[in-house]
Amino acid sequence: MVICMSLRQKKYTAFAVMLGIPVLLFLILTALEPAGVGVYDIPSTALLSAVFGFLLHLLWIRCPHCGRHLDRNNGDYCQYCGEEIDWDGKPGQKGDQL
Repeated sequence: MVICMSLRQKKYTAFAVMLGIPVLLFLILTALEPAGVGVYDIPSTALLSAVFGFLLHLLWIRCPHCGRHLDRNNGDYCQYCGEEIDWDGKPGQKGDQL
């Protein structure tokens, strides 16, 4: 399965999974708690979502040239190989593979 998203789209998706879903689940938890509804699975689901988002970030946010993880690099060049990073380019464009 090939995921045809740019690095920027992958980065936003990973952060949405890592931060957005847990925040949404905790807001639901705080809204339902006064009503006495049993919502004991929400914190564990939020934690799993944060871990899954972190793993997505580790797997997806890589230099298209050398393949190393870009960490918190938002620049135009890879900090390891020095090649230019096209954050908006999708796989398959300009002869890229994968």
